[in-house]
Amino acid sequence: MSKDTVQRTSSLSQEECNAIAKEFDGKTQTIDRLWRAWVEIKPGLKRHQIAKAAVRGGYKTQAVRKPWNDPAEEEFLLQNWRLMSGDEMAAALGRSFNSVHVHYKRLKAAEDERLADSDVVRDSGDEFTIKDLEDLTGVGHRQWSDFIERKWLRARRRGRRNGATPITYVSVRSLHAFLKEHPDAFNYQLADLRAKTALDLATLPEPPLWKRVICRSDAWRDKEKWTAIGRRVPHVRVSFASVKHRYRMESCAGQGGVEFWAKTYEAPQCPRCGCQVSWYSEKGMFTNVDPGDDEVLDIQAQKLGLRWASGKVLDKHGNAVVDQDILQTVFSQGRNARGLSAFAKLIGAGLSVTGSGGVNPGRVLENILSLELRPDQEEVFRTFLDTGSMTAAQAMSFGKSTLGLMAMTRIAGRHLLLVDTSLNREQWIEKLSRLAPAVRVIRQTRPAKTSVEVRDREGKLRSTIDIFSYQTRARLEDGSWVVGCFDEVHRLPARLAHRHALAKTEFRLGMSSTAEERADGKGSLISKLTGPLVGDDWRPQLESGAVKKIPVKVILVEDLEHKHEVVGDLLRQHKSVVVMCESLEDGRELEARYGIPFVHSKTKNKLAIVRASRNVVLSRVGDAGLSMPGCEVTIDHSGLFGSRIQSIQRLGRLMHSDKAKYHCILMTHVERYERFASRVEAIRKKGFEVTESVATRAMADVRRLVTPALAQRVMPAHNPFLAALGWRVDELNLAA
Repeated sequence: MSKDTVQRTSSLSQEECNAIAKEFDGKTQTIDRLWRAWVEIKPGLKRHQIAKAAVRGGYKTQAVRKPWNDPAEEEFLLQNWRLMSGDEMAAALGRSFNSVHVHYKRLKAAEDERLADSDVVRDSGDEFTIKDLEDLTGVGHRQWSDFIERKWLRARRRGRRNGATPITYVSVRSLHAFLKEHPDAFNYQLADLRAKTALDLATLPEPPLWKRVICRSDAWRDKEKWTAIGRRVPHVRVSFASVKHRYRMESCAGQGGVEFWAKTYEAPQCPRCGCQVSWYSEKGMFTNVDPGDDEVLDIQAQKLGLRWASGKVLDKHGNAVVDQDILQTVFSQGRNARGLSAFAKLIGAGLSVTGSGGVNPGRVLENILSLELRPDQEEVFRTFLDTGSMTAAQAMSFGKSTLGLMAMTRIAGRHLLLVDTSLNREQWIEKLSRLAPAVRVIRQTRPAKTSVEVRDREGKLRSTIDIFSYQTRARLEDGSWVVGCFDEVHRLPARLAHRHALAKTEFRLGMSSTAEERADGKGSLISKLTGPLVGDDWRPQLESGAVKKIPVKVILVEDLEHKHEVVGDLLRQHKSVVVMCESLEDGRELEARYGIPFVHSKTKNKLAIVRASRNVVLSRVGDAGLSMPGCEVTIDHSGLFGSRIQSIQRLGRLMHSDKAKYHCILMTHVERYERFASRVEAIRKKGFEVTESVATRAMADVRRLVTPALAQRVMPAHNPFLAALGWRVDELNLAA
């Protein structure tokens, strides 16, 4: 007996070991009985110590050890290991279960060691366990079990001793039959060499391209759902605040399921409810023929109470529906973004709400404005007259607003002009007042509307322009206009503004340099709402010099305070600077620190302040459409996350200036490289040269000790400290 064995059984005396040896016979039941009896006498005694104690007490086995020296027995063991249970093989070979089990493990270990450097998986026979299939294919064992429960995959279960879970085996033949009927279960063409060799996957046919799936989502069964919208912090504890969403549509499960075609190896999403659908085809229907979009479009149309057939939209009676009626259905009756999404699918098939005819040449009158179009502008304007609907997408400073002025003054009648902000509205009025022979401005409330009457040189009324903002709640669909001008038309697909596309107009002109830059993908709607895009390729405009190629500088700073300091440095270096920021708090800080006006949504006489100020801070109201003549530098201080539209539009404010030097973007390292890199890349993609530098932080000096705003409030005459220094208000302002 080894020293280790003696140490392990030292808790039992020799007499106790002798007593155990008298009852020991090597059987499992006997070992269990002895261990239960002795563990009460010797607490902590382990079960395996019973057998060692018996050997120490003189026990010798009476069983005759039968050596494994017959190759026929080993071959029988390998061939029948998965076909017969362990007890059945032990009985057939005249051996114990443990002997059969241990020897099979030795044979398997020797075989695995021989094939250790091979990519081939060697297995007994042509059967694999569920665990083997998981390892080879990457499909989880629970999913394989699900295939078996659905009776899609034939398998065999082999029982085990003592009630253990049976082992499930799948033959290669059964696997091939399953993959032929359900090729969506596993993309065997992309399997690695190991799996292809072991499962003989190369003999399978090419998988089909499309599968038929069914959405059985019951998410809307109650037609309402609570959605967490943020944290609620009461006096006791923090919890989630929720809002109840109500649904008008019946769930897909309530309709008995919604069937549609999807690509075989892509996760399908229901075109009706938007829910993720089971990957696998319930009916096992597959095809290589492209089913097209008709079925998906029909499902989308059904959400609107319509049908899609043979490339046309039909109502419930089977009558063809015109595009304007479709838009009315989508955007009316309180429909929200879900209806807009459905409409986006439909217009992809060729729907449009714009007119198809151009402007009759007899309706185009002489120019009464005190400006003439450039040849390139004249060409674009002629395109509008020929088509009757167009979206001018040229770069900033091309003169898109000039095209709108021409359209609304050379075509007589009542026109509609939609603008983004009140600042944009005042600028349009400013241009009309300066360029037209005579104008009369009429302001109205409830609903808020500004009408501009334009008269020709003889004093006759040429046109009336009704100006609304995109935020108006007026029912524009009830009115009728000749020309509909949509300034900054990228705002039109927004959640509130999209219903204004219902306005009845003979001709439409959209204007925006960022028509298709919307992050939500709704930019694709614009060409259907106001006409095809013209001039969206800026390269010819930049190369010809029609549009200024303003240098762009990205200055990296340490933090927000460093941004404020850099703004101060730029204010001292240049005569006219416009700072654009997102946060009202930042704007007020810059206003107080440097004594320059801050223009935001609640500022009165915004345009007058902007025009009268050499330096100014603008909130989001000045992002788009505002011309800044005489400005040298614009500063993008902070923005709306990674908005590409805002970044490009802010650059455009400087492109209208004759004294432009460069556009500056202030960003921290985190903003530039981790969070908002898209703001810079959007500008670079448009063809502008972008340089980057790191701002060094200067030491505090006397100019930063007292701000101009503070100097105005605390006069030296009333402050002994300032009076002793001899500072004066004018000197402080000049220094700052």
